[in-house]
Amino acid sequence: MSDLSELLNKGLLSDAEGVSSETRTLLVDESFSEIISFPEDTFITQQGKQPEALYFTLDGLFHAISHANRDAPQRLLGRIEAGQFIGEVTLVDSESKASASVKALRNSRALRMTPEAFAAFNKNHPENAIEFVLAVAKQLGRRLRQANEKVL
Repeated sequence: MSDLSELLNKGLLSDAEGVSSETRTLLVDESFSEIISFPEDTFITQQGKQPEALYFTLDGLFHAISHANRDAPQRLLGRIEAGQFIGEVTLVDSESKASASVKALRNSRALRMTPEAFAAFNKNHPENAIEFVLAVAKQLGRRLRQANEKVL
């Protein structure tokens, strides 16, 4: 197993969440993804714009922020730490727009996967893709439950 695939063994891509070392190794060793560094105060996604990729956070800290309109102050939606996804909806809905902006609060790194790479991963490794998709779905479910708790 490569050092990078072991680095991915945290949070939502971990053994504990049902994602195998084989799947993590394929993600990094077959060029389905790349590591991107984000300097402090860099935006990864901007609210209302189409996200270009899914990001799996490796280290650092990110904030998800939102604003109702240009005149409204920004509102902190939450912290995104290592082991979580950013922009996952773009993999299943190519027409989606980002519901929030995400900004690196300090120098950070993330694994980047484009929709095209995701499609190739699904085609070439369907069983491993199921593990990956389930990890993404778990995150979406958790976020939905958290949003419901805030509203209710």
